[in-house]
Amino acid sequence: MKGIQKRLGSLLMAAVMLLSLAVTPAMAAEEKEPPTQAPTLEDGSFFYKYTLKFGYRQSAWAENITGIQVNQETWTKADTVYSVGNKNYYIQSSDAKICFGEGLSSGENTCVISANGYKPLTLCVNTANHTVTVVANSGGTETSAYNVTVASTLKNGQLEVSPTTAKQDDTVTVTANPETGYVLDTLTATGVSGAVSTTQDSNDANKYTFIMPGEDVTVSATFKAIVHKTVAVSEVVFDKDFFGNDWYVTFGDATHDYVSAITKITVNGAAWEGKTTDPSSGGAYRADTSKDRLVFAKTDFSPTPVIGVLKSGDVVTITATGYNDLTFKFVLDDNGNASAEAVGGSGSTEPPTTPEKNTINVSDVNFESSSSRLDWYVTFGTESDKSDNYINAIKGVSVNGHPWESRNTTPSTGGKYCKYNKSNYMTGTKTLVLAFAQKNYSSDSGTDVLKSGDIITITAEGYNDLMFKLVIDKKGNAKVSSDTAPGDIYQLHVKIEGSFEAAIVGQKNYDGVSSASVGGASGNKNSAVTVYGALVEKGTDPTDKDWEKLNNESEIRLVGSKCSVSIVPDASKGMTGTEDSGMKGVYMTLSSDLTLNGTPKDAGSYLISIHVEDNQGRTADSNELPFRIYTGEEKLADQIQIKNLKQYDNGLYAWDIMEPWAIKNFGSNVEGKENSVCVPKDLEVWFGSHTSGTYGFLGYDIPWKQVKAGDIPQTLYIPRGCNLTLTNMEILSSVRIVVEDGGKLTLSDSVVQGIIDVQSGGTFSMNYDAFNKKFTTGASICGQLRMESGSTLANAAIYSHTNYLANGNLKDRSNDKAVVAAKGNVTVKGQVFIQGDEAGSTGKGQTALEVKNGTLTLEDNAVLVTYGGGGNVTLYSSGGSAVELDSGSIAGKGKLVAIGGPVLFGSGDKAVAGTGSVDVSEVFLQGATAYEHQNGAQPGEACANGVTVKADKQHIADGTLVDGAANDPLADLYWKTGTQATPDLDNYIITPKSGYVLMNIPYNAFYAEEKKGDNDKVAQVDAVSSATKSNPLSSRAAKANSYHNSKDGSDISGITYPVYVSDLSALRSYTQITDTDELKITVTLHGEQDTTTYKGKEALFGAPDYAYYVLPAEETPASYKELTVSNGTLSFGKATATAEAANGVTVSLTTNGHHTYYELKVAGAGLADGIKKKVSAVTLHTTDGNVYGLRHVVEIWSGMKLGFGTDGVYANLQGKTIDTITYYLNDGTIQTIGTDDLKIPKNTKNVTATVESALNTAHEAAVTVENLPRDFDAQYAVASSTDLSAYHFEVAHDKLTWAGTPAFGAYTLTITDANGVYAPVLTTFELKTADIIAKYDASKKALVKASDTVTDAQLAEYLKAISAVSVDEKSYAASGKGAVTIIKDGGAIDLTAGPFSKGDGASYSVVVKATGYQDLAFTLEVPKQSNHSSGSSGSSSSRTYSVTVEDSQNGTVTASPKRAEKGHTVSVTASANSGYAVSGVTVKTTGGDTVKVTDNGNGKYTFTMPAANVTVTAAFSKTQTTVSFADVSSDSYCADAVKWAVENGVTNGTTATTFSPNAACTRGQIVTFLWRAAGSPAPKTTVNPFTDVAADAYYAKAVLWAVENGITNGTTATTFSPDAPCTRAQAVTFLFRGAIANGLEAVTLQDLLSGFSDAASLPGYAMPAMNWALANGIVQGNGGALMPNNTCTRGQIVTFLYRYMK
Repeated sequence: MKGIQKRLGSLLMAAVMLLSLAVTPAMAAEEKEPPTQAPTLEDGSFFYKYTLKFGYRQSAWAENITGIQVNQETWTKADTVYSVGNKNYYIQSSDAKICFGEGLSSGENTCVISANGYKPLTLCVNTANHTVTVVANSGGTETSAYNVTVASTLKNGQLEVSPTTAKQDDTVTVTANPETGYVLDTLTATGVSGAVSTTQDSNDANKYTFIMPGEDVTVSATFKAIVHKTVAVSEVVFDKDFFGNDWYVTFGDATHDYVSAITKITVNGAAWEGKTTDPSSGGAYRADTSKDRLVFAKTDFSPTPVIGVLKSGDVVTITATGYNDLTFKFVLDDNGNASAEAVGGSGSTEPPTTPEKNTINVSDVNFESSSSRLDWYVTFGTESDKSDNYINAIKGVSVNGHPWESRNTTPSTGGKYCKYNKSNYMTGTKTLVLAFAQKNYSSDSGTDVLKSGDIITITAEGYNDLMFKLVIDKKGNAKVSSDTAPGDIYQLHVKIEGSFEAAIVGQKNYDGVSSASVGGASGNKNSAVTVYGALVEKGTDPTDKDWEKLNNESEIRLVGSKCSVSIVPDASKGMTGTEDSGMKGVYMTLSSDLTLNGTPKDAGSYLISIHVEDNQGRTADSNELPFRIYTGEEKLADQIQIKNLKQYDNGLYAWDIMEPWAIKNFGSNVEGKENSVCVPKDLEVWFGSHTSGTYGFLGYDIPWKQVKAGDIPQTLYIPRGCNLTLTNMEILSSVRIVVEDGGKLTLSDSVVQGIIDVQSGGTFSMNYDAFNKKFTTGASICGQLRMESGSTLANAAIYSHTNYLANGNLKDRSNDKAVVAAKGNVTVKGQVFIQGDEAGSTGKGQTALEVKNGTLTLEDNAVLVTYGGGGNVTLYSSGGSAVELDSGSIAGKGKLVAIGGPVLFGSGDKAVAGTGSVDVSEVFLQGATAYEHQNGAQPGEACANGVTVKADKQHIADGTLVDGAANDPLADLYWKTGTQATPDLDNYIITPKSGYVLMNIPYNAFYAEEKKGDNDKVAQVDAVSSATKSNPLSSRAAKANSYHNSKDGSDISGITYPVYVSDLSALRSYTQITDTDELKITVTLHGEQDTTTYKGKEALFGAPDYAYYVLPAEETPASYKELTVSNGTLSFGKATATAEAANGVTVSLTTNGHHTYYELKVAGAGLADGIKKKVSAVTLHTTDGNVYGLRHVVEIWSGMKLGFGTDGVYANLQGKTIDTITYYLNDGTIQTIGTDDLKIPKNTKNVTATVESALNTAHEAAVTVENLPRDFDAQYAVASSTDLSAYHFEVAHDKLTWAGTPAFGAYTLTITDANGVYAPVLTTFELKTADIIAKYDASKKALVKASDTVTDAQLAEYLKAISAVSVDEKSYAASGKGAVTIIKDGGAIDLTAGPFSKGDGASYSVVVKATGYQDLAFTLEVPKQSNHSSGSSGSSSSRTYSVTVEDSQNGTVTASPKRAEKGHTVSVTASANSGYAVSGVTVKTTGGDTVKVTDNGNGKYTFTMPAANVTVTAAFSKTQTTVSFADVSSDSYCADAVKWAVENGVTNGTTATTFSPNAACTRGQIVTFLWRAAGSPAPKTTVNPFTDVAADAYYAKAVLWAVENGITNGTTATTFSPDAPCTRAQAVTFLFRGAIANGLEAVTLQDLLSGFSDAASLPGYAMPAMNWALANGIVQGNGGALMPNNTCTRGQIVTFLYRYMK
């Protein structure tokens, strides 16, 4: 119950606070007046910034201060003077001092001080010039003023009063002016209530001041006559005090009266100040009447000596009332004793001696800024004595011809100077300096401080006048110049850069503070203008590096009060000059921003500029920037034109910023539609403003019921090719946004109040910065996002404020329908986050996502995270579901997170509700928590009963019911949209599941880590095995654990081997074989068909690369490889089994083998039992550390027969020594076999050797050997089936010679390299008998004995020796593969054989070749057949002949009938492909005779059947077409390819004028392009296994053709996915396989992939294809990269095809 009480308590507290706002305040008591005298403003100490000093008389008022507001913002009172922080203040009430922290702006600040019992005091505090003025007191009521009058009874003098009227607490000055011969005696001030205290000026005995009381005052004075007496110099006596610190001066008998009469003392002409205490420095004296003596300082103790102490030679003049002036010279003797000496006057007749004057040079003058930068300290030369003497002698300073006043303290304004002992606290020393104010920080504005360009003249006793110019640079450093010409050497420049957003008439808060639509208050700053300044020498222009922002960090220090902004109508835009913008420019020197205040008044165009002045009095005027005021009735269609947009370097545009900022009217630029606007397709970004939370507004408010009914009056279209980002916009509910096919919309810091429809082919993104690839915050959807079938949701952080952000100015919306509604098949890419809003008046949280009547597909590695809206704001509301399935499904190889909406008192909801299915890689479903309350609240379930879930990784959990006082255990799972751009995905990690699988591993991936030693190199292997189509499909290959990709068995792709997978979900994108899978393969070997059925894991034999079968958990393979997945690429570790050496095994090598050039035979008892059927893989290891992997069928035929060719990676084996062969057996064992260092010779396959056949009695035959390497040391040997030693065969001088008569027959000549470097060269030849054994008997149509001497045995031997028969110059082998039997065993000729097809009466040229015999040639004639009838039937039979149609490129040909009798008519139809025309039809007999053909037009032809089989051929020629597309420039990489593709009927443009070269190419399009490029051949089958390939689809025949030619398979057994996009790797692989289907022979190519930076990302299946494409110039890469996984475009695929065909 505590939790409930706490929550109820919070609600009650909120109610109390709301009620408190309505209480009427009590009437205030009568209030006193606050201080009327303006305080002084001084810089603060370390702990605070500034101090306002009112004086101790205001302590009572200060004690009652209750609050202070600065610039309308309330500041906080600090507890102590040491804790005054930003926007804090502290009050020292005893002396009425207020200490301010940071926060006062540079320039004027309005400060309102409230005090209990007093009226508010309003001050204008200017921090720039340290001035304070009283703006208003008592709510603006003026304080009373009182009169000051002079008494009328004055005699012998007058009084001057200033001012004559004054307010209470004002200071009044009274000056006495005695008549000649009189002095002031007394001065009094009297008020109505009594005497008023007066204070005498210490420097002027005739000047008094008093503080005005709250009443009238009368002043009066008395004057007395002057009686002049004389004191002689001889009467002057100087004595030291006890400590020797002071001089005591007496004047003989006259001392008592004389000391009290002293009024003025000058030393060397400079007046010294009278003190009431003993002076501590020079420049002062004390007339001590109590002790009848005059006191001067003998030693200087003052920190600020204006003048040094008396020094020998100083001339002293004393003025005393009633006495003549006394003048004498102060003289010190060697003992330090002082005396007075006459210098003229006072009884002496000697004139003063004029000493010789000294000179101070301008170069000696040094200006130094004080540490506080408030004062200038000036010294003269590097010698301190020299400088001190000069400063002490200074009598006057004038600036620009105006004398400045000498002061006793450092001055706070201009017009004054002083002599000051500057202390160095680090060294404990003092330096005498001449001090000037650097900044004016006195309320007495008076004369300004020193400025750059001022001419300064210094007069000093005993020195020539010193004149120089002061020069102050922009860093504030001062130097002097002897150039005394008036004026500064620097010139100030100013410019403004940026823009002023347009305004609307009557607009409020243009540059002010407004309430943002979401998330509290924010600055409504529509100006984006910065002020820059430059200070350079006159006559030079500023460079880029001279310009700097004019802010508080600028080296150029401006005087804010002297800067101004000008706003004038722009005459060039038709303005008359009488218009009033209603705006005022505001330049804040603190930030360098130039902003505008006011209410826009007259529509039109204006120009804005700025005038500035720095602290040296330099001025400058800026350039002008435009400012526009709109009426507010403009139409969007007129405003969103290209002419109003800003173009980027990439050719795209920005509306920067939307003008005007609020557009309610649409107009139309869409034909046939009202209130409809289509944005320009090249518009990339649309700014409502440049300030977050400050929006541009589009449309107007309409009732939410009208929105739900679909009655939305305005439509904004995002067209094809447009990728638009809306920034700082609020789209009101009257607007429906439609993203069309090929368009994309991104919401950035914007609010949509209505509906967004994303059509098929459209894309939507939100709160995502695609350039920086990071999520942002600020955008929200208050209406609904509707994704239509075929649309894409990519990288979006979507949250709703539908219930708690008003529908514009309407408050009629309460909604729990899904934020995002997907209907049909929609794709999710990247990361998408969706959160529903808190429950409103419907009592249910908003659903995040609805999927209806279709599939939401998560692309590979996509993440979809959804949260139901909560029930935390309104009492007893229930949460919303995260996902609602309505006959919908979520599928794909990504991750789904769904969490039911959290609640406070109501029931939690499901993570996934409704009916449908989930089938993804990972799923995290969590029902919401509920609290135990009496209303029966229930937690949410993970998913509804009507939802099925399938995933490799799963977290599926229902919510729980917890105690009402407990915290929600799921709190950390929810997305905190106010503080997080995206939720923390680490909260949804699912522990991976590991296991063992059997996997199809491509050869290169399998062999990559199979090295014998650590120093061995990575294994080399050709990626794909090309072989005959039957052997790879045989069960022998399957039992050897190999597999194939191509259905026709044209390759063996790799090895099926056990693999350990730490996370089985990593295999989600690969084909999984299960126990229910079945594969049937039928092969024909030796003329017999054999069908084998493979079930379960055996079906891997025909599965693709990386297909896998999960082994039972209890099954651990004896040997396996461990899988590593990095960036989607699979790699495998070394097989884990320990290799065992096989003993007693031999390895022999032969060259010029039957299967491969090099063949190895492995034999011995040490081989594993049944090894012929066990070998899965073999590696050859050479002594130099190289490893070579072998492939089934091509290099591995059985466990004991291996081989390799002379090209590809195996070419590198030549000249190397194989020391080990490693067998990987299918039972998990590994055997190694030593070869006794088997050296591989270099191949001689390019060497040709022939021996001319000769009679065995000829004794010689010509020998020809070509291309034999130069270093080949040839040795010759002849061999036969019998011993030839008796015949002495020898080769010399290109001749083979022999003795005797060897037997006729076949012989072999072998040429070996004596050095063993090269493989032997073999050639066969015949030695023939001269005997004629057979002849042709035409009557018998047979070969018979040539003569009676020939025996039957000899004839039989001859017939047995027949090797080939040539018919009409075409040879047919008599035996072996492809043999044609023409001569039967007994010698008879088989006239039914294929070569005899000319028909009746035809003749043939026949040549019979028999080994060891001379050729037999003859002519064979076939007799004519005569017709005959049976008589009984009356019928006759005629011979028919075949009509064969040859396949044609670029068109199709058909003939009817397929067989016909002689004389019958045969019809031929020829159809040309697009871009081609039929150029003719030819018919020829098998004998080569041409048959006449009749052209009947429109591709129809006929001919009369001859008495022979015929072949029909059609020819097609290109038609001349002009190919030109607007989006394919003549210099485009694909220009020639596009022209070729269109001309050859491969494809057309997407429209009459566009080709869309950058559009993605689908699987259906690519196979169609390949099929058309191949001549559009008819597929051999009409059976279509794919449910998504309609029979009438344009790609239907192409798909069937591609599948039956092994170019590609379906994506499943029943789907082809024709609309799925193809990658570049897939497209090149299709082309490669198509080339093979068209007769390309498999060749091994040099590796060309390693030179590309992204070769590692190339899928294994595509490696041979990409290598082939690179070798043939079909693919060239881009910037050193292949980009194999990028989507292939239309321009790229036609370019690939074009390069291949050319």
